Amino acid sequence: MEILKSSLKKNAFFIFAGCLIYFVGTIYGSSTRNHFDITGFLLGLFFFLTMIAIQEFFNYLTSSKVNSYSKVNFNRGDKKSLLVILTIILFGVYFFILYYLLRINKLIGVNLIYIVAISILVLLNASRLGKMVYQSMSVVFEGIIVSPLLFLLSCGMQDVNPDSGFVLLSMAFFFLYITCRSSLLFENFGKEGNNERSLLTLIGWENGIRLQNFALVMAYVFFTWHFYRIGGLAQNIPLLLTALFGIFSMYMMFRLSRGLKPQWQFIKANAFLHFFAVCYLFVLPLF
Repeated sequence: MEILKSSLKKNAFFIFAGCLIYFVGTIYGSSTRNHFDITGFLLGLFFFLTMIAIQEFFNYLTSSKVNSYSKVNFNRGDKKSLLVILTIILFGVYFFILYYLLRINKLIGVNLIYIVAISILVLLNASRLGKMVYQSMSVVFEGIIVSPLLFLLSCGMQDVNPDSGFVLLSMAFFFLYITCRSSLLFENFGKEGNNERSLLTLIGWENGIRLQNFALVMAYVFFTWHFYRIGGLAQNIPLLLTALFGIFSMYMMFRLSRGLKPQWQFIKANAFLHFFAVCYLFVLPLF
């Protein structure tokens, strides 16, 4: 249970951002067609939540060097038998969702590509080697899952085919996720175990700050480009002003580099508020 709680706490921002971006993509996609597909929305959301459950399940299984399925005994109360049953249930739900998507003709074209790509990235955690690779590049892999994959999947569930505007937006949200998520890595810098090396451990503190700053700039470059293309730059100035959250995060990182006392709670709250504010201000004009 402690392992599960620790994993959920570690992945809290990923789950938060994934659900939020799915709602954003759904609202944006349905607004282009003036039609909301409730079935597609729910199936896509259940798919993402199921993948999260599978990811957390494999994080638990690979946390021990001992094979959790070895010497399974189906006697009452045996934990290993419960793991087998839970595995069957999770993948049963997964394949049921895929089957239902196929029945309603949504598991076709680009939607199939998104779902397969998300599944592959999540199932990297099924092996210890894959988990090490995933954790060392988790910020990038999570960013790819959140956007473009999950953002475009949510639009696809509304029967919207992505164009260049969707691609620009997906890149903007990708870099936004990178800059927010990378700011959360600094608290655990140097505290990871041998098998839990993060991206920050690989590239170093200074390069981590550079990555965060670069991603912040790129996110708002893509947002500005998109709004300019559609003639909505003036209408979306409040969204562009959310860059102040990123500038505040840069200031907090500057304080840390000077050896001042870290304010981790402010940094965490800023990351969540930054991502939420952008998503909220993006969909607000669509209502």
